[in-house]
Amino acid sequence: MKFEGRDEMIELSKENYAHVLPLLKNLAYEPVFAYSVIERNQSGKVFVDHNENPTCSLIINSYGQYLLVKRGDNECFMSDVVEFLRNDQNHSKYYDLYASTPELLFQISECLAGKTVLLHRSSFTFDLSKFQHLKKPNALQEQFVMKQMDKALFDKYKNEMDASYDSLWSSAQQFADRGFGYCLMVNDDFASVCNSYFVGGGYADIDIVTVDEYQNKGLATLTSVAFIEHCLNHNLVPNYNCDAGNERSIQLAKKLGFAKKYDFPMLWWHQDQSIISDYLKRFNY
Repeated sequence: MKFEGRDEMIELSKENYAHVLPLLKNLAYEPVFAYSVIERNQSGKVFVDHNENPTCSLIINSYGQYLLVKRGDNECFMSDVVEFLRNDQNHSKYYDLYASTPELLFQISECLAGKTVLLHRSSFTFDLSKFQHLKKPNALQEQFVMKQMDKALFDKYKNEMDASYDSLWSSAQQFADRGFGYCLMVNDDFASVCNSYFVGGGYADIDIVTVDEYQNKGLATLTSVAFIEHCLNHNLVPNYNCDAGNERSIQLAKKLGFAKKYDFPMLWWHQDQSIISDYLKRFNY
């Protein structure tokens, strides 16, 4: 892909995605969604300023997670990035924009003033010793059954709980091949689920959902423990991040053996402004 009158923003072919890996070194957080695209575990696109040795890149996960990284200055590339981001036709319903440094994000935010809102995420590091000392229930209550997510359960989850998984994983088969998850079931209904959002770079991002009527029963801890144990058995590092204002999620992270590492900014655009307003109120922005 090239923008008219410019030759700076180039879409890399899939076999060359690894060319951008040097740009992802030494970030303050793990951009697992970007690694998932580079490793072709999940779909997306990679834009660069140069094919062979890029100094700037915009990595787009089809789920709406974007990462802007750069080493050095390239005004034409940055101009093309702004043009791309400002055009609503380039996005599905929303995007979350992350950057390699806070300075870079604030630079781009000035160009997107009025279109995006500034949020903050908390990133965590996994402490195996704390996880190993976690007190785990010896047995499930009789009504709950723990299951690993298979293709049938994935389709059921996508259809009944979270339709956005349709863009996160292209099919139940892809999820079975590249992702994983665990769920507590009551009869044939979900009570609590812990799935992999993104998998890449040796990490697996955690997505936890518990149905309202089953909250405050420790179920999220149980599914998360199963998820983390799966990671440890498959040479993956569990990765946790959440909105910096989501105290319940932060407390769960600490309970599971994660230590808060860093708060970092991001920009959020959504085509439905009411969703933005509700989110900002919910997390006290």
